[in-house]
Amino acid sequence: MSTRFIRHGLLFFGLAAASGGCLEPPEFDYKPEIKSPTIVSYPAFDDFSQIRKDSVVITIQFQDGDGDLGVSAEERGDTVKNYKGWGNYQLKTFRFVNGRFEEVPLDVNSRLFFPRLKRDDKKSPLEGKLDFAQSFPYSRGYRMTPVKFSIKIRDRSLKESNTIETDTISIPLVN
Repeated sequence: MSTRFIRHGLLFFGLAAASGGCLEPPEFDYKPEIKSPTIVSYPAFDDFSQIRKDSVVITIQFQDGDGDLGVSAEERGDTVKNYKGWGNYQLKTFRFVNGRFEEVPLDVNSRLFFPRLKRDDKKSPLEGKLDFAQSFPYSRGYRMTPVKFSIKIRDRSLKESNTIETDTISIPLVN
């Protein structure tokens, strides 16, 4: 009885392993897609100056059909001219003023990059989460201001994702 149980158990596990290896990879568009932004703000202090600041972390979910997301540090020097205007991660800040949102151009957001998300150049689907952190110091003349952010990314083939927006939070901004 026990040998029969072992043989059937081995057969079952062998079939399960074989069928698990035959799973098809998901099919995503070669144009990146982002969704489900979450935003968290927490108080912090600058390590050097000890100035109070709010650290904001934005998390987005992504999918890309060929997995060519991100730029290595070495590639950045060569690709800056290719990524005209905004790098591979675009973050726009909008503050709520007089009943509507208006864009606040921030130099720190002008050219943002995130690193390569795959080590190899093999074209294959890729999905996951991407975090971006930004600090907003409490400087002279600041005012707690309701803001939201719009985000989009692009891959190494310069295909741009859709644009998404975060919820509204309040951060210290100089008016």
